[in-house]
Amino acid sequence: MCHNTIMHRAETVVLKLRSPSKAKRAWLDQTAERFRQGVQLGLDFALSAKTSNRGKIHAATYPKVRALGLPSDYCRMAINQVVQLVRSHFGLRKGKRKVGKPTVVRSQGIGLGVNAYRVVGTTLRVSTGQKGQYLWFPLSVPPQWRDRLQYVQGDARLFKRGHDWFVMLPLKVPTTPTVRGGNGEPTVIGVDLGIVRLATAKHPKGVFVVNGKPIRHRRERFASLRQRLQRHRRTDRVRAMGDRERRWMTYLNHKVSRQLVDLALRYPNPVLAFERLDGIRDRVRGSKKFNRMVSSWAFRQLVDFVLYKAERAGVRVVFVDPRKTSQTCPKCGHASRANRPEQSHFRCVACGYQGNADVVASLNIAAAALDVLRQGPPDTARLGQPGQAPPVGEGLDGVKVWASAHTDSNLASSA
Repeated sequence: MCHNTIMHRAETVVLKLRSPSKAKRAWLDQTAERFRQGVQLGLDFALSAKTSNRGKIHAATYPKVRALGLPSDYCRMAINQVVQLVRSHFGLRKGKRKVGKPTVVRSQGIGLGVNAYRVVGTTLRVSTGQKGQYLWFPLSVPPQWRDRLQYVQGDARLFKRGHDWFVMLPLKVPTTPTVRGGNGEPTVIGVDLGIVRLATAKHPKGVFVVNGKPIRHRRERFASLRQRLQRHRRTDRVRAMGDRERRWMTYLNHKVSRQLVDLALRYPNPVLAFERLDGIRDRVRGSKKFNRMVSSWAFRQLVDFVLYKAERAGVRVVFVDPRKTSQTCPKCGHASRANRPEQSHFRCVACGYQGNADVVASLNIAAAALDVLRQGPPDTARLGQPGQAPPVGEGLDGVKVWASAHTDSNLASSA
């Protein structure tokens, strides 16, 4: 049984500006520098006044930002960027993290408000701030995105990578999502994300694992090559290698997200469950090399890819509180740091249950997601009472916790 409703799906597309002229490049570089200076002015005031209030920042800095030569809509975008940066800074300080004074880098780009640009066919029209004066930038648009450019809506951003300029466009695509029906029992798949194992999910008949070892080795090689090139001051090669690594990570995240959604579609009324990613870099700490891997891996991108693919397929995605998911026993519910003596091994000090720590985390994520489905989404959905996690190999009140084995050069399966 299917229920169809017209909705809008938010997507983002990044397109390259095709061979801007020398004069257009000069305008882009000049505007980007003015935009950066405007954001820095607002940031300096917000930090000195210790405020993240948008109204106060706007009243105090708008005239100064306008004096730099930025049009009004660009000033609004600069102040919006200030608010985001300062709220992030104060949030980190509130969490008792040691953070330095934030600065605005040159790669900040140019914020484009809804009144500052328009997409006409496959061309970007940008306002110069003078009435009736615009710059036109032809875009390199893949065939699969041409029809979707009619749905561009919202604030955009111009940014530079190397010698090329790009525009990031927001889309609101009308869609008719299908709510997949079943016998009323959700099939919950708990997915644990990590570095040693990029993704792990457990079900009574096997384990779905994305092995992180070959991925980690390749990233270590990228890091080693970058360090060697930096010693020889080959910044051009460093940038090229960074772009190459970014494309590889994006491809891998697309691949894994597609596999997770395809996996969910095998079962009735499927639900994918993930930990909330807030503060993942603080929660997961290890060696210097390990911390670099955690800090630079695009976990958020992977989850975003799962979200939009799942929405298209009619698969629900639930997020749960990450606390104690790898320290709680799925058999008796006892939670303790002592339950995890090693990174990969779990042993309950109360009942003696043993298993892989990532598999245990996936079971606990599924159990916490079940609480969200039963009670609705509270501020935090977390494992609190003993026995909330379903026993290994069993369902909880008829809810099936599933994953599937998969074979691939980067994937491993185990019982």
